[in-house]
Amino acid sequence: MESSTEHPHYAGFWSRAAARVIDLIIIIAAFNMIYLVDRLGADAGLWTGMELSEGYLTGAGLSMANVLRGFFFLTFPVFYYVYLHGTYGQTFGKMALKIKVVNEDGTPLDYKKAFLRWLGYFLCDLTFYIGYLWAAFDHRKQGLHDKVCRTVVVRTDVPHPPTAAVEPETPAEAPPAGPPSLDTGASPPI
Repeated sequence: MESSTEHPHYAGFWSRAAARVIDLIIIIAAFNMIYLVDRLGADAGLWTGMELSEGYLTGAGLSMANVLRGFFFLTFPVFYYVYLHGTYGQTFGKMALKIKVVNEDGTPLDYKKAFLRWLGYFLCDLTFYIGYLWAAFDHRKQGLHDKVCRTVVVRTDVPHPPTAAVEPETPAEAPPAGPPSLDTGASPPI
């Protein structure tokens, strides 16, 4: 049986859930901030408002400004999760709780893997959140999205064990030669 020092310290279900809540609060706060600025600008007459109530059904509400608003609200969460996981391995919620997403072999995520992991969130949502709960019972604390992408979430506040690198053996050296003996008649080395 392997000792526990050979395994990384996996982040538990509750710390991962708390990080997710923090991330959702940040995303909702960003949405509300943009909405507030948009509303104040429209009320001040700087640009047109959303006006989704009456003209939306007739197609009059489909303006370039509304397309840009919709683009922001759809792409910001993708950018938030993919960029932060691909760059740092952590979102702001994970940074606050000192946990990090890495590949199963311990290497950092790239943007492609971060995007696939973000898509994996939809698998967890489609399983009525059982994919997230899976992490509570898995021995490596992997959710469904982690299993699909072959990632793990580890704690950063605990030092990870060094990888088992084999050091090359140094050849046994001959004992150093002492001074030449005077009775052999050999000349000393130069």
